[in-house]
Amino acid sequence: MKYATWKLNFDNPKYGTGPEDKIAELGAKAEAGWTSGAVENGETILGYLDVEIDAEELSIWNFAFITQEQALNFCLELDAGAYLNDAGKFGAPYKDTINSN
Repeated sequence: MKYATWKLNFDNPKYGTGPEDKIAELGAKAEAGWTSGAVENGETILGYLDVEIDAEELSIWNFAFITQEQALNFCLELDAGAYLNDAGKFGAPYKDTINSN
């Protein structure tokens, strides 16, 4: 599992795009996992890739590979209960906000 951060690109002012389609063209698969806030406001997305690729063509998304430790720290800043699961992705404890008092 490889970890990366990126932001949406708003070359089209009506909607933002992520790098997933371009990454697929480069022969890899990407999946967004966590976000530091509202992506439409430029917040950072943490995602997963199946293989490392040449990220030079992904600069319009501020794409950057990061280490697993950096990815965990990203998640821990958002939720102190964040953890790494067996699949190499990050989870957080379930919080039942509807039934909690």
